[in-house]
Amino acid sequence: MKWWICNALLFVACNNESSNQANSHNNDSTTSIHAGAIDTVAHSSIALREGCYKMVLKRDTATLSLHLQDTAVMGNLNYRWAEKDNNTGTIKGYVQDSLLIADYTFESEGLTSVREVVFKLKGDTLIQGFGELGEQNGKMILTQKNKLQFDTGQPFIKVACTQLSQ
Repeated sequence: MKWWICNALLFVACNNESSNQANSHNNDSTTSIHAGAIDTVAHSSIALREGCYKMVLKRDTATLSLHLQDTAVMGNLNYRWAEKDNNTGTIKGYVQDSLLIADYTFESEGLTSVREVVFKLKGDTLIQGFGELGEQNGKMILTQKNKLQFDTGQPFIKVACTQLSQ
């Protein structure tokens, strides 16, 4: 019980500090990131932690670095495939109902593409959702978010950002 109370107090203190820091910066570029952007703290039962995440599956690696600003989530997402072309890009999105929903703008094989990505927040891990894709307004979107499959065998685990270059 004491553990739960300590974590709850720490969570509130960290969110107040992050909220105060985020409100001290103005950036109009975040207003058009995603039409459905909402307050990341008030509307999510799990807080997204700023920092770095890494997923390793055999010889394949994916890295994600996240920055929070007001209601926006921004960062870099890179997939390093051992036997395929790499994808390197940025994400811009928001948190809703314990999900990080973002547009992933990336380069692969010399082409720039945009694809919607969804990650489920679970403690210090992010679990990517997969589902049916369709094209809308020049980007690939997940057409049925209520039917996404989350692969718990391939979580992005929070790591020190120095580990992303390894």
